[in-house]
Amino acid sequence: MSRIKTLFVTALLASTVSAPAFAYHCPMDAKAIENGLANIQVSDEVRSKVMQLHDEGMAAHKAGDHQDAEKKLAEAMRMLLNAAGM
Repeated sequence: MSRIKTLFVTALLASTVSAPAFAYHCPMDAKAIENGLANIQVSDEVRSKVMQLHDEGMAAHKAGDHQDAEKKLAEAMRMLLNAAGM
């Protein structure tokens, strides 16, 4: 029984420690979008919508709403990749 408790505590500790590493990847996503816009030819309409989502995502990130930020940034990345035919 103590072995199960040890495994459980280890798993809980590992997930707690690793969570912050994944919670703050918004700036990396935003940088990837910026680099994509600099290197991929897209229409002005797509560029405008991608930048709008980028800006909304970073505003949500700065407000501490990482779930919304990740959603907006992921949508912007998908839109950019789809427009580029990738």
